[in-house]
Amino acid sequence: MDETRLPYVPETGSDVVSDPNLELKPVSQEVVDAVNAALEDISSRSFSGRHPELGKMIKCQVCRLRHRESVKCQQRFVELYIEEDLETGEKKTIYATAMQEPGTILPHQRSLHQPTIKQIVGAQSFKGHRLKPHPNKRNLQLVEQVRILLPDEYDENDMKKARAKTRRILSKKLGRHGFLPPVWMKQEKQNEHAGHEHA
Repeated sequence: MDETRLPYVPETGSDVVSDPNLELKPVSQEVVDAVNAALEDISSRSFSGRHPELGKMIKCQVCRLRHRESVKCQQRFVELYIEEDLETGEKKTIYATAMQEPGTILPHQRSLHQPTIKQIVGAQSFKGHRLKPHPNKRNLQLVEQVRILLPDEYDENDMKKARAKTRRILSKKLGRHGFLPPVWMKQEKQNEHAGHEHA
């Protein structure tokens, strides 16, 4: 059995096998520069840039894992029970989802009431966000100073005066930011008053 072997080609950095009958045409310098620029651009890309068919890394909201965008996860729900209509004989599978039709009896939730936003979207979307965030260091100083300036019995007018006085005190101590409006707003108001006076 005759085995046809390819002629030996010295390693030149390319995978093209040389053919003695093939005539190589000279390549212009513009083509060489364009090829080198394209190779340099590709080599500097990230892994997902070099392999766009795989897609970017994403945090999957279905499986809660990080994987490539090309992998599509499908949501699967637990089958609770099969409901059968005795008159029509129609069977319906009840899945463990957040929202059920009104009147569906489930041991862990009341479907007569609207489910909470955490049941619909998931609790992880709201993780770390307080409904009433704690005051920061500057605002704590504001609260403390207002309490010092307020009398034992006070009304809303006293509260406004104490807050205004505290803002002036803390702006001298810590700066205007967060306590007093910016200087440009003050200048605009002065310009408006000056315009009204001239009119």
